[in-house]
Amino acid sequence: MSGFIDKMIEHDIDTLNDHLPESRVPLSDLIGLDSPQFKTRIGEVSVFRIEEIEEISLEVPERFHRDIRLPIVFLRRLDYGPGIYTIAGSKAELFMLHRIIGYVDLGWEDFATWKSVEKLARPQVQLLRRKLPSTTSIGIGMSSKETPGFNAGQ
Repeated sequence: MSGFIDKMIEHDIDTLNDHLPESRVPLSDLIGLDSPQFKTRIGEVSVFRIEEIEEISLEVPERFHRDIRLPIVFLRRLDYGPGIYTIAGSKAELFMLHRIIGYVDLGWEDFATWKSVEKLARPQVQLLRRKLPSTTSIGIGMSSKETPGFNAGQ
């Protein structure tokens, strides 16, 4: 019976993640668009705020614009304990987020030597969601594996 319950839980969590992107879009592809957007896993269109795209493009040097893929997905990691999140994405995205909330005072020229901190606490995620509501999203993850049906590298 345990296998059946595990499958049900996995399906429910997968369904909770239907709002996540089918694939994430590089910042460089979104700059200058009249209606920057992405498709969700269930085929709906979700629109980014142009002001957020502009804010991010000013924060991140142009040479990193292809490395920042939006939306940035915060994964609520049930296996890490209460209120712990990780980012399904790149080191550049993590560096940018830490700079935005003031946890990193290094410049982008020091990015290569920065040792990433992959876990975020709920208050950090809440602050980032307030600052970047349309370019971030929250998903649910059960274990250290990727969220079912979500490819973090896209």
